[in-house]
Amino acid sequence: MKILIADDDDHNRTVLLGMLAGYGECDVVVTGKEAFEAFVMAHDDKQPYELICLDIMMPEMDGNEALKRMREFEEELGRDVLVREAKIVMTTALNQQSDIVNAYYKGGCTAYLIKPISKKAVVETLKDIGLLN
Repeated sequence: MKILIADDDDHNRTVLLGMLAGYGECDVVVTGKEAFEAFVMAHDDKQPYELICLDIMMPEMDGNEALKRMREFEEELGRDVLVREAKIVMTTALNQQSDIVNAYYKGGCTAYLIKPISKKAVVETLKDIGLLN
């Protein structure tokens, strides 16, 4: 599985990398802008990410905007070819109902994990979204 981890906090990136490294090839970025650029490059290389863990509060471009742009990019690609939608999991400290609704219904995220994130929660989420048996 090809995985992208986007988080501006070094500790959070390290923790997620430790949890996910055994499940596939992980790339790590610090900003929402870098996440979107990596997402596009992966598609250009014909090796799209299957899983993206995306923090909401990041510099340059927040996770909600990156999510929106990723989904728009997939939609645009899908008009020409069959595109498999990436599983995008928001990994954030924001736990207000409005944040969750915004990510799911306005942004199109696949799942939402509230920090601090446990290995158990990650594994259960990967199972729930069909990436693990």
